[in-house]
Amino acid sequence: MSPYLVLFLLRLVGAALLLSFLGLIFWYLYRDIKAARFVTLGVPLYYGALRVLENTLPDPPVNSLIDLAPITTVGRNSRNTIVLEDSYVSGEHALLTWRDGQWWLEDLGSRNGTLLNDVPLISPVVISMGDVIAIGGVRFKLETQGKQEANGEGNGHESLA
Repeated sequence: MSPYLVLFLLRLVGAALLLSFLGLIFWYLYRDIKAARFVTLGVPLYYGALRVLENTLPDPPVNSLIDLAPITTVGRNSRNTIVLEDSYVSGEHALLTWRDGQWWLEDLGSRNGTLLNDVPLISPVVISMGDVIAIGGVRFKLETQGKQEANGEGNGHESLA
């Protein structure tokens, strides 16, 4: 057998292995995107809401509900999920995250701090329904009912079909 033929066959096998490896990666990516799309489009997830109990400013109005996302940031900066135009609120003030079926509240090193049930936060803490969060001149209460339920649109757990 010619050495050129052996080299050609080795290159051919190497190319086939590389293409099969890339094909496997794309197949896994396709499956992951398809699964994520089903979760997002198949069943709308609902995590809870914050009810505004007190506010020194007009926005958000007292007694309004703000639906929560799995990662909700609160602060004065316009990039936050909940924007509070209060001079006592830092640019990135607090973080609410949904982890392992429970809410976590974390102060992001704000100058004036975050209060949970009138106790200053020192480290991330698990919060429960009914807890009161104070950020600047705004006090929120964590609730299960959100805008969807208050408007009579159901509990947010129905399928879109």
